[in-house]
Amino acid sequence: MKKWFSMAALLCVTAALLLSGCDNKKKVAADSTAPVQKLDKVNVGYLASPEHLLYFVAKEKGFFEEEGLDAELFLFTNSAEGLNATIANKLDVGSFGVSAPLAFTAKGADVVVIGGQNSGACALVCAPERYEELKDIHNYRGKKIASVRLSTADVIFRGALLDAGIDWRNGDATITEMESPAATMEALKKGSVDAALIWTPFVAMSEDMGVKVAMYITELFENNVCCRQAVMRSNLEQNPERWQRFMAALIKAYDFYQNHHEETVAITAKYVKVDPKYLAKETYAADATMICSPDPLKKSVNRYWNIMKDTGFINTEIDINDHIDTSAYVAALERLTRENPDNANYAQLAREFPVNN
Repeated sequence: MKKWFSMAALLCVTAALLLSGCDNKKKVAADSTAPVQKLDKVNVGYLASPEHLLYFVAKEKGFFEEEGLDAELFLFTNSAEGLNATIANKLDVGSFGVSAPLAFTAKGADVVVIGGQNSGACALVCAPERYEELKDIHNYRGKKIASVRLSTADVIFRGALLDAGIDWRNGDATITEMESPAATMEALKKGSVDAALIWTPFVAMSEDMGVKVAMYITELFENNVCCRQAVMRSNLEQNPERWQRFMAALIKAYDFYQNHHEETVAITAKYVKVDPKYLAKETYAADATMICSPDPLKKSVNRYWNIMKDTGFINTEIDINDHIDTSAYVAALERLTRENPDNANYAQLAREFPVNN
């Protein structure tokens, strides 16, 4: 039976618990003969995107090690590759575009979402002179749009077109499928399409590339879900406590990313070979829509699942809630909040959890 934790515990930290925690820390520090803890090996899959900065920060700042984890990061070129590695048990966990774990789940894979990585960070771009026309979703009837099939932006935009009464399946609009956001951007610049769907870091680069953001995906799906922490159920059930520590490392990374902007950009630049000015813009600019958070966003995952069904990407009667387990995240957040009751970022995550999940 799954263990669920009350978020009310975050507001009820007792003095006794605090004192006990301090005493234990002092005892360990004083005991120089204490055995060195063996770190649990965790193979983690990632994509070269600023959206995955929680991994980068947790690795570079030692948060994985603080939580008793020896995390090795493995780069993948796309989400499908990463999910295949996860299902084959070559990876313990990976953060990939939300379409991938949900599509694999619909096909019968016992994948479980245990946390989040990011939301936002996607946009539809057009030529500057077309902005007034194409900033309105209702004006896409008869238009040509370049997209990457099953990317987060692709699924959400197709769903938004249907909601606007534009059925691209019947030819009301033409969606040209391409292999990457770089390719969709090139198609737009050549004039072969009216608009192109892209994501970070291309969103930050778009203005310098001579195009304009017509709309952000967050305008079509507020608090949209993107890359999720995905594990196999067997891996999760084998050692639930390990995944609590894994999520704790990401929560610590979230706190660091909120407080240390320049260093976070510098860390991200080690993994994402893009001009740091674009990484900074995508991550911290006032108009940036990318939000990196370990929150599972269960409600948004449900909405996205339904969009995938409505648009015909999946056909299943599976209840996606059976493949979302927030308990590791909740346990990690409760523990860190007990240990750090004055941490404003932990408190913010605690307030957001019941709203998002």
